[in-house]
Amino acid sequence: MKNNFTIDECLGFIANRLVKVFYKAFDHELEEQGITSAQFCVLAKLLEEEGLTQTELASRLFIESPTLVRTLDKMEQAGFIERRSVPTDRRAHHIFLKPKGKKMQKMVNRIGKAVHTKAVAGIDPDQLETLRESLSTIWHNLEEMIEKP
Repeated sequence: MKNNFTIDECLGFIANRLVKVFYKAFDHELEEQGITSAQFCVLAKLLEEEGLTQTELASRLFIESPTLVRTLDKMEQAGFIERRSVPTDRRAHHIFLKPKGKKMQKMVNRIGKAVHTKAVAGIDPDQLETLRESLSTIWHNLEEMIEKP
């Protein structure tokens, strides 16, 4: 990296572009399924951990609650999920997959693997593991930076 800051060499900017193109790739692959990449992410997480509250789900997906609520509304209308009230907190809801949502397991695996495989094509497995470790270190470094007063 040169002495001057350039946005095109900024890892944060590169990561942001990468996230956007990942979503576009997922949306492209999901067209025939009639769901969006945001709905795909919710399905994938619920297939891993069903029964999370909306707050827990938003936290695990690293998205804002209002964004998640809109996605959940659409998924509930489509019959993929159901919300169940928490008896001790009427504002909270646990999210569960309905049978239609559970039937999406094979599709989630297939498309998730396909996009991932295409994304990492040509990268040596050792380099890929180093990349994961490096990105994780950057993530933790930045979280530590913003958590300090």
